[in-house]
Amino acid sequence: MDGFLKVTNPDLTSSPSNSFIADEVASICPLITPSPPTNDLINPLPESNEPNYQIGEDLATILQQHVQDEDKCAGDSASSSSSALAEPSCTQLLNHRNSTYHHIAKDENTANEETAGKVQPLQLTFRNPPENYFFMSWNWPLIRKVSLGMFLSGLVAMVALVIMMISTLPKTCDPYTEWYQGKVFYEIFPASFYASDRNHMYGDFKGIALKSGYLKSLGVRAIRLNSIFQTPNYPDDYKNVTNLLEIAPQLGTIEDFDKMVTEYLKPKNISLILDLPVFPVLRQLNRRRIEANSTNQEPAVEFLKQEPDLMEQVLLHWTRHGVEGFYLKGLEHFIDDPHLGAALRRWKNILGPDRPLIISEGLINAAPKNTINLILNSVDLVDVRLEIEKGLSAVTKQIESVQNGTLFSRRGLPWVHWSLGDESLPTRLANLLPYGNATLGATLLQLMLPGTPCIFYGNEIGLQQISDPEGDRTDQKHLHHFTFMAWEERKPSQVLPWMHGERAVSDFGQAKSVADMVELRAKSPAIFYNSIFKEGESKANSEVIFSRENLLVIQRWYPRRKSYVVVSNLGNATITQDLSTLLYSGIVIIGPRTDSKSGSISFKDLSLWPGEAVVIELM
Repeated sequence: MDGFLKVTNPDLTSSPSNSFIADEVASICPLITPSPPTNDLINPLPESNEPNYQIGEDLATILQQHVQDEDKCAGDSASSSSSALAEPSCTQLLNHRNSTYHHIAKDENTANEETAGKVQPLQLTFRNPPENYFFMSWNWPLIRKVSLGMFLSGLVAMVALVIMMISTLPKTCDPYTEWYQGKVFYEIFPASFYASDRNHMYGDFKGIALKSGYLKSLGVRAIRLNSIFQTPNYPDDYKNVTNLLEIAPQLGTIEDFDKMVTEYLKPKNISLILDLPVFPVLRQLNRRRIEANSTNQEPAVEFLKQEPDLMEQVLLHWTRHGVEGFYLKGLEHFIDDPHLGAALRRWKNILGPDRPLIISEGLINAAPKNTINLILNSVDLVDVRLEIEKGLSAVTKQIESVQNGTLFSRRGLPWVHWSLGDESLPTRLANLLPYGNATLGATLLQLMLPGTPCIFYGNEIGLQQISDPEGDRTDQKHLHHFTFMAWEERKPSQVLPWMHGERAVSDFGQAKSVADMVELRAKSPAIFYNSIFKEGESKANSEVIFSRENLLVIQRWYPRRKSYVVVSNLGNATITQDLSTLLYSGIVIIGPRTDSKSGSISFKDLSLWPGEAVVIELM
């Protein structure tokens, strides 16, 4: 201890800051005791009156006692050389490999007041050199490359995800409709559509399958087959149906039916709807029951109660063979049956929401008030025949009556199923309208109405019915409107062996204009949608804005979409009319003739020939 603390010149003047250590020692240990400034040699500090300690065993004893006291108070371990003792937790957190040195108090007054002459510990921390940290040995160039790759990959993935989400968004924000709402149907009498056999005796299921491409090009969403059931002398007595499960053998087998549906219609997104003549079948069953038990006759209004399982069996049978909807014909004969509403609800539950039920307008008009709501809630489409042959006044009243009637009074009600002719009408549309090219104008008007239009086969080409100039086969007059479909442009249709008469003519070029109108309808909510629901009220998005002098103008609109009008001449003479007070200008989309081209039009001087109609997009 004496060797370490020995002072060679005890007479050296000391200062309060270096009372125990010589100047030479202080100068080389700046961290322990600062050296005096240079001018101290010239202007020395005044001598202290405090006594100097003699270096020796007394000082060593004091220092040793100081260290022991510090260990007891702070619990620290000071190591002057290689010894390592436990350190306080705070010191351990800050210092890993520390060297502890002791520094003597600056002056004796401070020492006496604070530590009673004991030395103060001074801890100095020497950090590890950078190369000793574990992360310094990592491959940082590789880490940077990998990080950059992961960032770019994540960026590309996010961009791809956004692109995918955008690509899956619908191209247009059209209002939602069921598949049968607003679409175009096509009614076919199978025996007169197309014959697949070489003898061309009867049209059949195979013939419909072969012409499914034509139906697709026309844009129809569903076909309605009527009169496919077996009768004693089909098709002459096509209405004399006694069984709704057996197919007329002249049309093919049930395997032909299934193949037509699964291999030809469904791949083209064409659904099949079947007409069911309910009344003739139930009436025949009731007659048999009465004959079997003549002493216990029941009124006809009890048909639906007596045969609850028959219709369920029929519906389930045909849905298993791919039928996606039914037109229940003849239900107006059961209007007084108290079980009618319950029967319709039960049949609808069997079919589910995706298979529509169609009924006639006559049933709605005649239904009692206590069952009308039940009937409306159980069906999906109501067939309304547009009586265009009655002229402007009758057509205008009919359209306005339907649009302002029950079917448009609130949301969720059945849509209108518009038709211009069907198998029950004994005369074809081309023969009802006494002027050329009228079927195209009537069809354009039909396709502009709110609801689901249905085209009777041949109307799109102006097909006329078979004529019998001699009138010697009145027994076949009920078949004359079942003209065989013309499949070659500008050529008369073929006459089938089971039908007497002359060949009928048609204009096959009209089919292109009808197909264009069907396409326009499919992409325009203003046309295919049937009503607007606003502020709790439902209103048809269609309005008759002009009806005078055999000229009918109907406007269709939808919020924030293009509006359209159809202008139809329902008279027998050419009409020129100034509509500029109602409409400003527009672009001709379709019509009035098959050779008409699109172009701007002014409503100042609009001219149409008899039977013509033109569809215009408003500007």
